[in-house]
Formats: sequence, C-alpha cells, structure tokens
Amino acid sequence: MKKTFLSLTLLVAVLVSCKKEKALNVDITKSNLDTYAKGELDKWLDVHFLNPYNIEVLYRFDRYQASIDKEISPVIEENVQPIMEGVSAVFIKPYLEITNKAFLLPILPKEIALFGTGEYSDEQITLGTADAGRQINLYEVNQYNRNSRSSVLGTLDRPAAFHTMHHEFTHILNQNIPVPPAFEAISSNYIGSAWVGAGNPSSLAKSLGFITRYARNNKDEDFAEMTSTLLVEGQDVFDAYVSTATDPTAIAKLRKKEQMVVDYFKSAFGINFRALQAKVKLAMETYAPVVITPPISNYNAGSYGGFFIDKTATSQGAAYVTAFNSTNTLTTAGGYPIQNIVELSFLNRAVNRTDMVLKVKTNTAVEFWYNLKGTISVSGNTIKYALATPGTATQYSNGTAFQARFKPLLDYLTTKTFALNWIDNIVPNSKDVSLGFFDTANNQLGFYGTIIRN
Repeated sequence: MKKTFLSLTLLVAVLVSCKKEKALNVDITKSNLDTYAKGELDKWLDVHFLNPYNIEVLYRFDRYQASIDKEISPVIEENVQPIMEGVSAVFIKPYLEITNKAFLLPILPKEIALFGTGEYSDEQITLGTADAGRQINLYEVNQYNRNSRSSVLGTLDRPAAFHTMHHEFTHILNQNIPVPPAFEAISSNYIGSAWVGAGNPSSLAKSLGFITRYARNNKDEDFAEMTSTLLVEGQDVFDAYVSTATDPTAIAKLRKKEQMVVDYFKSAFGINFRALQAKVKLAMETYAPVVITPPISNYNAGSYGGFFIDKTATSQGAAYVTAFNSTNTLTTAGGYPIQNIVELSFLNRAVNRTDMVLKVKTNTAVEFWYNLKGTISVSGNTIKYALATPGTATQYSNGTAFQARFKPLLDYLTTKTFALNWIDNIVPNSKDVSLGFFDTANNQLGFYGTIIRN
C-alpha cells in the first residue's frame, strides 16, 4: 500500500511555485532506462548503497515510479550524491551504530527513488511516499542544499528528506511490530485524509496534542511523525513545541506519546531511543554543521524549562561563586543559610520566554523567590536580566523581606549581560546538558546551569 507522506494545500503550492529557481538543465537522453551506461555516480551509488545495503538508488527519470496523474520533474544529477550522503549519514549509520547489520539489512527499503520536484496537482504537493516498505520516494531533490538549514532540517509543517526517511522507516518497523494499541487511545481526533484541509490548521493540531497536522491522519502516521520529529528536528524543537502549547491536556498527550515512542523502541527492538536520537543529532551536525541551533535560539523558542545552578559544580564561574557566598553569609546571619543549588526557571513558556523566577531554598524548606525579566537579543546571542515585580505567593514575601541580604547575588545576575554557549570545552560531555552564561564584559564564564527539560 502506498502511503503519501506529506501534502500541502493549494495556497502553499502556489507560494512554492512562485519561487525563482535556476533553469532546469536535465539531459533526458541520459535517462533512457534501456540504453544508459553506468557512470561515476552509478559506481559511487553501488559502492555506498547497493553493495553494502542492497539498496538501489533510482535517479534517472522514470515517469512510472511516481503518480502518473501529477506533474513532476527529473533530478539534477549534481544533487544526487549530496542528498544520498545525507541519507547514509543521518539515516542508515545512526541505526547501524545502535544496532547491527543483521538487524538492519532485512528491513531497509530496497529502492530509493529521487525526483527533482514534488508531485504537483491542482490540490496539493506530495513531498514523500513509501510503497509497502520496499521503496521510498524522495522529492524536491533539485532544491536540496546541504548548506541550507531549511533544506536539511525542514520545519514541522514542511519536513525535509531525512524526516521522510525516518518517518517511512518507522512504518517499516511498525509492520514488523505494530504500534501499541494504547498509543491510539491517547488521541481520539484522527480525521484521515481531511488532515490536509483548511479545517486542520497547525494551531488546532497542536491544541489537540498532535506534533504536526499530518499526525491527525491516523495512529500510524501520528506515531511516525512523533518518531521522525524527535529524531530529526530533535529534542529541542520538540520541547519548544510542547512548552508553548497553551492547553495542559495537549501537553500531557504529547509527553505521553513521546514516552510511548521511547518505550516501543526498547520493548520491541531493544533499541535505546535516546542513544539513537543522540546519534542522529551528531550525524546532522557533522554532515551539515549549518543545522546547529545556537542555544540562545533554543532559549528564546522555549526549548528549556530553566536551569539548576550549583555553586559547587566543577569549574563553576568564580564571579558567581563569590556573589553566592556573599549572599549566603548575609542570609546565614539572618538565620537562613541557603542551599548550594538554586533554580532559575521560566514562569510560563507558553506565554513568553522573558519572565523567569529565581528560587532559593534553605535547609529548613523556607524558600525565597525573585522574579526576573530577560531582554533577549537572538542576533547578538545575549540576555540581560532585570528584577521584576514580585508575585503574591509566600515565597515572594520571603524574598522581599530578605532582598537586602540577597543583594550580592541579585546584583550579579541583573548588572551583567550574558552570552549563552555550550561549555563542553570547560566541562567535558556537558553539551545539551549544561548551558553556560558568559559575561560579555570579559568573555569569561559567569555561571552555568543544568538544563531543565520539562
């Protein structure tokens, strides 16, 4: 059974068709399937796909490999090797590193067919299809550019080739071991082919607990969209999507689906999904470094819930430690020594990513809270905090009463401008786990905190 991976409405199709592109110089005479002679590209494909994985890559124009009732164009040959290098790096090799050839070879698709454009009709554009787990069709190869973030990574509404590969391979896995019945029970708003209509905007799909519009098609597409999004667009994009949902029920559904994906890979195939996810992310960054997202962008998008800042952590910023110790001396004199780990977290990421609260605890469970408002410059990679109006909870009253004693720490946090960056050169293996705040006045590490993911 052929499955259409993604279709877009006529409006989007018109917008895409209006894009200016270079002339399509494809010599169709080279595509005669009966008379062509193998060239260097064919030999490369044999070495990297046919021989090791028994995958035939079809790139010469064969009208009958695609829907004959839709318009489609042949491939620019120069784009074949770059996109297939990505298929190898981002799809095949991460699975190989987590599993082995004995597991992977029998279930890999036997053919990957490439097309220059999407399949156009009056109503939609098709960007990817799969046929019974045997053949996967990848479209829009002529637009592919490994140095373009949108071309490599795509978006949730318009995914790119590697999302397609992981999505369709998830279907193959599901053909071997079906999607757990409990997954379908999480959502009851599947609408079949009507997913593509104007009545299913992205905002509605999100409010109902679906990762994409297409996920509303049925439980199998929902599961495959969850899997491919977590693997290709990545955890940061997923967390930002979930955290900016305004309906708590939708958030709970998305998190439950996420956990079921993780559990399925482990119970069905013995695959550590988080390890696979890390392999795919590393592959994306190695194959096309342009896809690396600066931490400030993830911060601004809502990927992070906040940070736990430990004064005693290895290589913690000296200036922060000094400010913390001075504060602790004052609060201890007031009868309340504070704990070494403080929390700096967002008040409500669904509303904004500027309002945060600094939470400090004592050993006797007394808490002091201070609201901070951040001014973010994504282009400048900086954030500056300012003390904001306190809330009405008891913890804020405690904070107001002890504000003079917290002055060293509050002054430090609100008088500096910080640049965000990873600190794996300071604390090994901390990337994506801990984030550094660097004082822009001297480019030294001010402090770092462990990322709160949920």
